[in-house]
Amino acid sequence: YAQHKTIDGVYAGKILAIVSPAVEGHTDAGTPYGSMSGLVYESMPSYLRAQYVVPAEVFALTDYEKKYFLIAAYALAEQNISMIATANPSTLIKIAHLINAKFEELCSCIAEGGEHGPEANPNRVAQLKALMQEKDELHFRDIWPALKAITTWTGGSCSTLIPKLRTQLSETTCIVEMGYLASEFRGSIVLDVTKHEGIPTLHENFFEFVHVSEWGNDNYNTHLLHELRPGEHYYVIVTTQTGLYRYFIDDIIRVEGMYNNTPTIQFVQKGKGITNITGEKLYQSQVMEAVHKAFENNSEKPNFFMMRADEYAQGYTLYVECPPSEECTVEAELMALNIEYRAKRNSGRLQPLQIRYVRPGTHEAYKAHCLSNGQREGQFKLLKLQYSKDCSFPFSEHMVG
Repeated sequence: YAQHKTIDGVYAGKILAIVSPAVEGHTDAGTPYGSMSGLVYESMPSYLRAQYVVPAEVFALTDYEKKYFLIAAYALAEQNISMIATANPSTLIKIAHLINAKFEELCSCIAEGGEHGPEANPNRVAQLKALMQEKDELHFRDIWPALKAITTWTGGSCSTLIPKLRTQLSETTCIVEMGYLASEFRGSIVLDVTKHEGIPTLHENFFEFVHVSEWGNDNYNTHLLHELRPGEHYYVIVTTQTGLYRYFIDDIIRVEGMYNNTPTIQFVQKGKGITNITGEKLYQSQVMEAVHKAFENNSEKPNFFMMRADEYAQGYTLYVECPPSEECTVEAELMALNIEYRAKRNSGRLQPLQIRYVRPGTHEAYKAHCLSNGQREGQFKLLKLQYSKDCSFPFSEHMVG
């Protein structure tokens, strides 16, 4: 409703929504389980479902490459898309790459139709090929000139991909925060789609909060909504209508401001995105900001990066997917953002930051590695700061040079 009222024509065309399957398996007793996004996709009002571009059965395909190929085919086949929705912007970056990398194959699929694919549409293919001849590389703004908005996560680790996503869009296309939500509950509803202001779902859930500075102490105070202070960071504890009682989800939110008498909140990071080798207490959000500032003036921004803390080597290694840079100021930015990190480096208790550049495609290889080790695709969240002992991905096989 907020999007409809604020963004003119946002639901005038088709909707490209990309979700995980509603049913991913069954328990021993036969009860189905799966993705909440898939369930919502299938249970939306009929007038919205009629606008969907991709059939729900495509999301149920188990072949990862085939599924995304077909999503790209359905998307390309439809010109009048006014809204795109998916939780993680990395999905859209992948679709943008796939469209250009497999353009001829996608055009053949659209021209001929086929199993699971869109209906044959040779006229659309002719239009797409004319665009490609004119542009050399297709962007979302070329493919879908009526695109009004993309709703996705813009905070946490997803924030680093928003600038890259923005290069795909026209100036008039909005990027709208999807809100704080998880499989267990929806934590906020975004009422102001221009400022990304979301109010907690206080009509559905009972919230308690613990200030990040107190978490881990033997005794800490829980705060209720009316006790939150703007600008502060808190861990979330929630009691839901569906039976979760004082559930700790290991999420950190930031209080942005107030909407009337209610605090507005935004997800910042998972609590796991914190490392501490020798007292520096480094936060994932600090790493993200340091990398963003360090590469701000580079012509090519990192498609993927991850910092690993090695307790044995007493230092950090940053893996970056972008062309090597002779002057990288990430460590200087970290020292400016985190005074304890600076103190530990200056005293020699922390070793100098090591920067390793990895080949293009490492992001996708890392995601595939995580999925093969049991992470669910719809819930995949990239932790950009981890301990080496917790990360089994073989970065050494993807290094440049």
